[in-house]
Amino acid sequence: MQHKNPNLEQLIRGIDKRIEELKIQFNLFFSGELNIPPEKERDDTEKQIRNILASDQKSATINILIQNVASKFTLYNNMWLKKLHEIEVGLVAVRKKPINTVQEHQGKKAKQKDITVSLNSENSFEQFFKDYCSFSKEKSFKSSDKESIINSLKSKMITASLVDAKINLLLKQGKVKIRIKK
Repeated sequence: MQHKNPNLEQLIRGIDKRIEELKIQFNLFFSGELNIPPEKERDDTEKQIRNILASDQKSATINILIQNVASKFTLYNNMWLKKLHEIEVGLVAVRKKPINTVQEHQGKKAKQKDITVSLNSENSFEQFFKDYCSFSKEKSFKSSDKESIINSLKSKMITASLVDAKINLLLKQGKVKIRIKK
């Protein structure tokens, strides 16, 4: 069957290829191999899909190809945006490249500890805060600081629909980082 616009079909196949390349780039970012996510490429691909969806010279076959590519992009895009949001709010950490030499490892040694907390146990949050204080360079905390830190952690757990969570405290470059592991 002859298509109305063979150039449109080539464009759709090119977009499909770009989605596969984006998938690889995002996987590299989430694994720590890339320092920044491929946001510009993702935006460009999204614009291209919107333009092709708006075009009016489409046969039934071309229309199906466009819908398949648009659905594929939407599925991946939602997944990428969700993971980026989780990284942004601290629910997930981006893996960093493994350290290659012993010398580098000694220079960047970080203190860390895993703690289990439960929304059903206030004592678990008290223990979490004690461990947090032992990691922090600050010598004393106000009770309002304690409440703020514990309430922030509880909010993140509730947002992530977690009743129980493993918390990773990491002291790196003088700052305490809190990561929630599911």
